[in-house]
Amino acid sequence: MQDRTALIDWMDALEFYARDWDRTFGAQTNYFTQEFWYMLIGCVRAHWAGKPLTVSQLAQRMKSGSNRTREERIKRAVDDGYLVKVRDQQDGRAAYVRPTPELEQMVIEHLQRTLDRMQAFLNAPETAK
Repeated sequence: MQDRTALIDWMDALEFYARDWDRTFGAQTNYFTQEFWYMLIGCVRAHWAGKPLTVSQLAQRMKSGSNRTREERIKRAVDDGYLVKVRDQQDGRAAYVRPTPELEQMVIEHLQRTLDRMQAFLNAPETAK
């Protein structure tokens, strides 16, 4: 049997990442990783790349739920102040979804904490792992 120590360490790191995501949303305990991570991270990433997503593109990023469920998740994130819908300046029919500054800051802090944790782990001497 192969040594599974590295895999156990990786499992711990991934669990830390998921728990930190939950902690990031604090009182909003219904922002479960599987249901919201793809949507919120996808929205922030597209925004930072200068290519905001339409509502339907953002819904397609989610991994679970019917179209109605996905649209309800987007609406909820808008209502909770994490996302905003904006109309295209040139084509008023298209609605884009952008992260609020609050969501961007939450994502930055979450990613920085988890990145720092992974880098510290990867740079630690083998005996410290």
